[in-house]
Amino acid sequence: MGETQFAKVNGIRIAYETTGSGFPLLLLHGFPRTRRTWSRVTPALAERFTVVAADRRGYGDSERPAPPAPYDNATITEDHLQLMKLRGFERFLVVGHDRGAPVARRLATEHPDAVVGAVIMDAAPEGAGSERPRDPSGRSWYLDFFRQRDVAEQIIGQNPRLFFSLFISRHQHLTPEEHDFYAESFARPGGTEAVLADYRAGFEVDRDYWAAEAKSGRKIQVPICAIWGERGPSANAQVLDAWREAAVDVQGGVVPNSAHYIQEEQPEATIRWILEFADYLRLP
Repeated sequence: MGETQFAKVNGIRIAYETTGSGFPLLLLHGFPRTRRTWSRVTPALAERFTVVAADRRGYGDSERPAPPAPYDNATITEDHLQLMKLRGFERFLVVGHDRGAPVARRLATEHPDAVVGAVIMDAAPEGAGSERPRDPSGRSWYLDFFRQRDVAEQIIGQNPRLFFSLFISRHQHLTPEEHDFYAESFARPGGTEAVLADYRAGFEVDRDYWAAEAKSGRKIQVPICAIWGERGPSANAQVLDAWREAAVDVQGGVVPNSAHYIQEEQPEATIRWILEFADYLRLP
C-alpha cells in the first residue's frame, strides 16, 4: 500500500492511500475493516490503475466526528466523491465491499457522470424485491444489537478492544498481526460511537432512500459487476437477479472457496474480476 495521506473534504479529514498510475480506481471498505483490507489486491491493481483506498469517516485513520454528525450513505458518498475530485479524478471505477457497497451503489446511482462502473462485493441491493432473506445462521445478531441506543454503547464501551477482538476472531483467514491491527483500530476513542452511528444511519436513513428508489422504478445506468463468496451471507441468494432489478447492465458471479471477505480470502479471483470488468468497460 502507499503512504498515508490526508484530505479535508466535506468538512472532515479523510485518510487515504494512493498507489500506482493509470485510470482511477476507488476502493471502499466495510466493517470491521479499514483501507488495509485491500492490501492483498492493491499491488496487482496498481499495475493498471491509480488506486485510491480511503478510510470511511469514523474508521481507521479518518476523523471520527461524534454523533449527531452524519454517518448516512449520502454524506459518506459525498466524502469520497469530493476526495476523488480533489485528486483531480473526474471519472473513475469504484469497488465497494460490505458497508462500502451501498456507497459504491449510490455513487453509480447519483453520479453517472463520474462513475464508469461499480464492482459490488458480497452485497445485495437494498430495496430490491429479490434481496437476500434474513440470515438464519445467527451470525448477524449484531445488526439488531447495534440499534439498541445507550445499551450498545455501554456494553461495548466497557471493553471495546475485547468486543471487537471477539468479533474479528470469527475471520480465521486473518493473521494474528492483522487481527490485532483491526482490534486496536476499532478500540480507539470514538470508534464505538462511529460504528454504531454508521449502522443506525443504514437502518434509519438509508433504507428509506433505497425503498424510494425501488418504488420509483429508476434503474442504475452505470454498469454493475456483482461478485459474492461461495460460503458468504449471499451464498443462497439470487444476487444477479436482485441487481438486475436495480440496474440495466449487470454481470458477475460467485467466487469459489470464499466467505464474505473476498478480497482477503481470494485476492487473485478478486483481481481477475476487476480486471475483466475493466476490459468490458474498455478502460485503458
